[in-house]
Amino acid sequence: MKKILIGASLALGLGALVLAAVAFLRPDLTPKLGVASTKDDYGLYCKEHGVPEKFCTLCHPELKEKLLLCPEHGNIPEDVCTKCHPENAEKYDIKPCEHGLPAHFCTTCHPENFKEGDSASAGPNLIDDGWCKQFGEKGADGKPKFCTFLPMVRLASTELAGEVGLSTAPVIEEEHTHELSANAETAYNANRYAEIHPRVAGFLREATPDLGRSMKAGDRVAVVDSAEVSTAKAQYITSRSAYELAKDVFGRTGVLAASKVIADAKLVADRSAMNQAEATLLDAEQRLRNFRFDDAGLVRILREKDTRPLLDVTTPLGGTVVFRHAVLGEAVEPTTKLYTVADVSTMWLWIHVFERDVPKVAPGQKVAFAVLSSGPDETPDVFDGEVTWVGTEVDETTRTTRVRAELPNPGGKLRANQFGKARIRVEEPHKALVVSKGAVQRHEGVDVVFLKQSESTYRPQRIKSTAMDRKDALEVVWGLKAGESVVTDGSFLLKTEIMKGSIGAGCCD
Repeated sequence: MKKILIGASLALGLGALVLAAVAFLRPDLTPKLGVASTKDDYGLYCKEHGVPEKFCTLCHPELKEKLLLCPEHGNIPEDVCTKCHPENAEKYDIKPCEHGLPAHFCTTCHPENFKEGDSASAGPNLIDDGWCKQFGEKGADGKPKFCTFLPMVRLASTELAGEVGLSTAPVIEEEHTHELSANAETAYNANRYAEIHPRVAGFLREATPDLGRSMKAGDRVAVVDSAEVSTAKAQYITSRSAYELAKDVFGRTGVLAASKVIADAKLVADRSAMNQAEATLLDAEQRLRNFRFDDAGLVRILREKDTRPLLDVTTPLGGTVVFRHAVLGEAVEPTTKLYTVADVSTMWLWIHVFERDVPKVAPGQKVAFAVLSSGPDETPDVFDGEVTWVGTEVDETTRTTRVRAELPNPGGKLRANQFGKARIRVEEPHKALVVSKGAVQRHEGVDVVFLKQSESTYRPQRIKSTAMDRKDALEVVWGLKAGESVVTDGSFLLKTEIMKGSIGAGCCD
């Protein structure tokens, strides 16, 4: 027995040596052991479309009813969606395109493989809302890059909408004018505003108008008693007489010189004296003109030999006396402000526009200014005007730019330094589609609303919107039509159903 066991062991050892030698010298004759490779395990391969035959819905559309489709990318079977499952590219020997999908299942690379409403990006569960075509990002070649469509949201039952608090409202079309609102305060029109000062030092002999009095340009507001005025008048009278005398002497000298009665040197001396007298006269005359004496006043001074020390102070423009400092007997200087006269038929409005809104503002735009009322039950007065100037700098602290508007002020109801709100019309009136802010959700950087299709079905629709003057609404500039029913309350719940990676996306349980 022992010999038999030893013989069997030797035979087995010899057999193992023979097999090892064969495996080393002729490996092709050695049977392959282990598990078959993954690539040999998926069955037939569709070479035309680059996916396993059992997943090719392009060759076999009926598979769409049997296979689980990718909830993110529509008609692609979940097993070969290389955008959601990049590891499957190697598993099934798939070559994805630049958009991350099997090349023949990409509507951008091979649009000929799909009909409208049946694509790799929009299928039975995903809806083409027109966004990708209109606003989808384009590559360097000008062709659209991959753009994801959004899934339809289907409730488990028609009663669920009421249970979760969904409510809808129609998209409304209304007349709208886009306006900017900003703080503002009134001021006098600086082009129709004058501070009145005396032109000489002296004492007030007269101060006629009181506050609120209407004045015309040239009306006298005060009289100043000044020795400087008396001196100037006397110098003018004296210099005028000296000039007339020098002129007469030069005339007689000229006649005598022509007759050779006197020497020419005398003529030259008299001409020089006349010129000097004329220069002195011009200086005295200009001094009085600086005091606002006109030609008639100069004639009167000469005629009446007027050397009184009185100087009239007049207003340079018509308006209302809005400031008075003048009192009789007051000592005044040229820097003393006696009165202020303002034309209040128009007022300026200084509007503080935020830096981001300044590019929208331009001269000529209409402005409505509402004065803040003193009580909550009072209706504020509103004054209309237009923008006349847009500032050229931004305040370092408030980050606002001053914009000036001019407001008609009939009846003088507006007063300087009143505070209120200004609305600048930055667009002409136009028809606008309006939705509630509660209806709009933000998804992947884009505004989205949900359109009611039935009691249990809601279609996501991406939109372009802009702010309105109303705080509770937005203007829709693209993506909706008047009358469409959008979800208002509960739209956030529907948003969670289309968020990438949400459980049960597209089907509220």
